[in-house]
Amino acid sequence: MCPMFRWFAALVLLALVAPAGAPAIAGTTTWTWPGPSPCNTTLQACINHASSGEVVEIASNGPIAETIEISGKSLNLRPASGFSPVFAGASSNDAIDIFGGAALVGIVIQGMTIRDGSITAYQGGSAPFYATIQGNVIEADGLDANRTAIAVRPFGSSPTGEMHFTVIDNTINLGFLQGDDIAAIGVEDLSGPTTGVIAGNAILGGGTWSTLGAIRLRNGGGSAEVDIHHNRIAASGYNGGVVLVQDDATGTLDARVANNLVTGTIDIMGPQPGAISLLASAGSLHADVLGNTLAGNDTGFIATASAGASLTGTLANTLIADNSVRGVVIGTSIAGGFINNHNLVFGNGANTFTPGSGTVQADPLFAGPGDFRPRGNSPVRDAGNTALAAGIGTDLDGAPRVSGAAVDIGAWEIGDVIFANGFDA
Repeated sequence: MCPMFRWFAALVLLALVAPAGAPAIAGTTTWTWPGPSPCNTTLQACINHASSGEVVEIASNGPIAETIEISGKSLNLRPASGFSPVFAGASSNDAIDIFGGAALVGIVIQGMTIRDGSITAYQGGSAPFYATIQGNVIEADGLDANRTAIAVRPFGSSPTGEMHFTVIDNTINLGFLQGDDIAAIGVEDLSGPTTGVIAGNAILGGGTWSTLGAIRLRNGGGSAEVDIHHNRIAASGYNGGVVLVQDDATGTLDARVANNLVTGTIDIMGPQPGAISLLASAGSLHADVLGNTLAGNDTGFIATASAGASLTGTLANTLIADNSVRGVVIGTSIAGGFINNHNLVFGNGANTFTPGSGTVQADPLFAGPGDFRPRGNSPVRDAGNTALAAGIGTDLDGAPRVSGAAVDIGAWEIGDVIFANGFDA
């Protein structure tokens, strides 16, 4: 079992405050912008004045034509009651930048709408940095430039501090043209210990094609534990959906990818784009891929490792259907350490794997075009491995994850089907 399961529950309970172990972010003082001095000029001036642990509320719908930076102190930036702040019109694409440094800080960004911009969390120092990006809307149309809507990155030459990030319940709707490095959520090569949760996000829009996947996590020489769950990627043209890469011999990446929907992604470039893609080019990658629905992509699932690298884990309870180029690819070099069982595989292009126990090869009977929920008589019903659903409490719609004799395959649990005579299925 993935080590991150032990701390996952604490992270998802953060809601409007930092996770356990972070500095307090709900202080006794709340500053309102615009408001009395020192919050009567720019929003940045108001933020600069606030002390660590305090709250800055925005009492304006905007548009706010500022690029905001928060560095060196804990702060909660949120809307005031009754307001829906919109950032738009600034000269920089970085609407909100937050920074870790030499002292422990925790920063929460919540409830903002960002038009033609991004939110970026930079670990730039030696102290732990807790970043929460929650309930925001990031939108753009006609993008023809490199952009990551929500990014977690290093800053400077060699930051070594712990990075703890939580990216939850955001809506990312980027419309793009073609050929640029565009991603919805990106986590890049943090050298210090990293833990993170990417959950409940809706990734919509899309375009002709981007060179990057929708959710992209690239780990280098550090150790990273990340949980990616309950996300809906329903956007055309991304170069893959959830893309995990471990590419330094000294690094380790440990991930769980559960209860996600991925549809509309394509294969443009790189060694292996896919709705879910695992690549260990160096170092060690462990991933448990559980209870996802991967349908209507170019490639469904792909996992490979280069010589000298380690890739282990499990593909289970996942529905992989109607992916036009490839269905399931599990590299021969990792087949002994990467288990697959209780998946539904149907209507795909080429498959390159040996089906494990409980594999179903039948039409999943989707509810309708573009609706990947299974019908009541779908063969996914009660066909999963319930033991591997432990710790996954709800399906993609929030219904109980196990309903019936066993967990269902895919991101949705069918539940009880009630007929006109009052009897269930």
